[in-house]
Amino acid sequence: MLSRNMPILVLMGLLLSLQNYCAQYNSLTDYKVYRDQHQPLGCQVMDSVLFEKTLQELLLLDTTQFNQNLDAYYRDLAQAYSSKWIYSNKTEDLSNAIIQLKRIKQYDWSDLWNLAIHSIKLNECEQGLNYLNRYLSETPKEFWVPQMDIWLLQNACMKLASNDYKIYRQTQLNLSCAPQDSATVIQKLMQLQLLDTTYFIVNMDSYYQDLGWAYYRTYMIVKDPILLQRSNVSYFKQAVLSSSDHLNIASNYYLLGNCEKGTFHVKEYRKKTPWTIERKQRVQIKRLKQPCC
Repeated sequence: MLSRNMPILVLMGLLLSLQNYCAQYNSLTDYKVYRDQHQPLGCQVMDSVLFEKTLQELLLLDTTQFNQNLDAYYRDLAQAYSSKWIYSNKTEDLSNAIIQLKRIKQYDWSDLWNLAIHSIKLNECEQGLNYLNRYLSETPKEFWVPQMDIWLLQNACMKLASNDYKIYRQTQLNLSCAPQDSATVIQKLMQLQLLDTTYFIVNMDSYYQDLGWAYYRTYMIVKDPILLQRSNVSYFKQAVLSSSDHLNIASNYYLLGNCEKGTFHVKEYRKKTPWTIERKQRVQIKRLKQPCC
């Protein structure tokens, strides 16, 4: 009986040996298999010494043995360099991270986002914004990072853009008179509040108009009268008030119950508005005065 079973046992042994060989071969040629067998660089690693150790291990690795998943190696190496930068604050670490990311043959969405972040941190804004535009165009919107993170990245390069606020505004979402969801309105107000306006020296009145309007639109959602007060403060920061500014200010005062100041700004609105246009607004003005009737 043993002699009859010997060929089967030998065959099974050969198959097991072949499987073990293939596993060992794959571990030598597939970087991901190799990585799974070693300690990866993860979010749990928070010590600068461990970051440096991981970086050195990756740099000493003989990558000629791998013919599969080398893109993953370059991602790990880029992450190691950028993680080291957190502690070193040396531009060469971020530059090396970019070099490794550029070696990737097939970018995924996170690669484009990281290229954008690293480039902009190095003040290479044109290149960074190109990567950001690729990220936005190639990534399904439902997988985007939070909109505020995208805006903050764009805003980081403001100093290289135009010093004209109106030109900047053309690239941004604006609040219209039409209904917009509350998240959009509140996010717009936050963007305007966080915007570093020191970069702009032209058309700043338009910024304060936008800010005043954003405060008013947010008030219509949360009904906090402080927002109306801040709206008027924003409008008054303009060098010159337009006729529509006076009407918006009047509306805020009426909602605050300050009928005297509301009426004053309605009169100012009428002074600056052609009669044919003012006549069309009479129904709206009457509606604005309702809280004081």
